[in-house]
Amino acid sequence: MGALSSFPRALKLALTQPALLIPALIYALLALPQMLMQFFKSGTSFTAVAADVAYVLLLWLISPFFTGGLLSTAAQALEGGVDLTTFFQNAKRVYLYLLLAVVIYGLAMFIGLFLLVVVGFLLAAAAKLVFSSGFAIAFALVFVVLGGVVLLVVMLMLSFYDVGVAIEGLDPVQTFKHSFRFVKSHFASVIGFLLLTTFAALIIYLPMALVLLYHFLTVMPSISIAELEAGTLPAPSFGTAVLLILSTLISNTIATSFLHTYRAVFYVSLTREGMP
Repeated sequence: MGALSSFPRALKLALTQPALLIPALIYALLALPQMLMQFFKSGTSFTAVAADVAYVLLLWLISPFFTGGLLSTAAQALEGGVDLTTFFQNAKRVYLYLLLAVVIYGLAMFIGLFLLVVVGFLLAAAAKLVFSSGFAIAFALVFVVLGGVVLLVVMLMLSFYDVGVAIEGLDPVQTFKHSFRFVKSHFASVIGFLLLTTFAALIIYLPMALVLLYHFLTVMPSISIAELEAGTLPAPSFGTAVLLILSTLISNTIATSFLHTYRAVFYVSLTREGMP
């Protein structure tokens, strides 16, 4: 199966398997306070910002637990029955390796971006000394664009590192080599998978986006200059807040379950010969 043929099977599994839906709901509930802080916090005090950053860090630390558990459980669901015990066993088994892989991937992308900016700046400065300011700016822009494309390609080639850890049981270093080989061997299918994933995410989050749009249009006439300068919106009304919470919870649950399941089904279908 390719990206298109994997889609319906992944959707069915994601919406019918409690071992996938319930953990996705748990993660959506855990992520909900961070969203509430964005809409109900007052001002930008140090305490509010610190609490926001601390919660984002907490979510970052626990996300590999759910990512690993969902990916490996979804892969097992293709072959037989799974339950919540299966999910928690899988999540505990791969958590540490997947967390380390996330750190390695993040550091690699940060270093790549940092080098792109620094080298671009140095080359632009050199070009300005030798030629002119206009040439230096044009040269820097071309370098940044080309470098950005290269960085995006590298990100793509390494982006399936999570399935290597969760499904194949690879260590945090081997999994990047595995991801590179997988994407290289199935490049066209991976591009199709990414396009369908983006389309699915847009559809899933459409209800939440509509509620946010309604809130924005409702409060727009009453926004003060100070709020515009601070980039904040007034807190939503009770009814809007309820709709926002419910739509966010439902969207995040479905997205978490489906996007991980689709990723696992797509990967397994391309790497397991004779897969039905």
